[in-house]
Amino acid sequence: MEKTTIAIGDVHGLDLWRDVVDAHPGCRVVFLGDYLDPYGYVHRGKLLDNLRAIMQLKRDRPEDVVLLLGNHDLHYFCEDACIGTRFDEEIAEAASCMFLHNIDLFQYAFQDREYLFTHAGVSQEWFECDFCGDASQPVAEQLNHPAADQIPALLRVGYARGGRRRDTGGIFWADESELDEPLHGFIQIVGHNRVEEVTERIGPGGGKIVFCDCLRNGLYLEL
Repeated sequence: MEKTTIAIGDVHGLDLWRDVVDAHPGCRVVFLGDYLDPYGYVHRGKLLDNLRAIMQLKRDRPEDVVLLLGNHDLHYFCEDACIGTRFDEEIAEAASCMFLHNIDLFQYAFQDREYLFTHAGVSQEWFECDFCGDASQPVAEQLNHPAADQIPALLRVGYARGGRRRDTGGIFWADESELDEPLHGFIQIVGHNRVEEVTERIGPGGGKIVFCDCLRNGLYLEL
């Protein structure tokens, strides 16, 4: 890891990220996506203001802040994305405009050597058989710039999350049950699957995955 990095799990309208950022000045901060669609009540104006503030943080610190996209973000502006739970019709137009007008601030994946950050994670089988990726080449580059025939796999909802039988979820939807064999040779940092605290899993092939969707408990990952 080139520099100390803080990974912040799913925001879902919470402003606890501010305390995390303030506590780690000078560190790189990676947001793992899902900025909208709160579990509890958050005033819609505050919800959108929170997203604006995160985007402004990226503008202020472009080299140190990484904003990944999650399934609860994509469904507001990507016609090919599956609409997930808690999609809010009342903010849909405003959210779509915010993402589309600032899309250059966001990315699908981030990689620093063997560390790979995505919203939901990459399984070995999905990467090899569904996405048809090449693990000998930079993985994040492939995920961020998929070929046209790779996009359906990238956006796929697996069976565990309501997709078709035998389908495995892509980087926005992969369920923890689909990640028993994470991508070999990488340490993955992901959100999406709720945990009470940062939780690690080591699979065959030397792949490791760290689940970080615990911001609601004030918890995050420091690398």
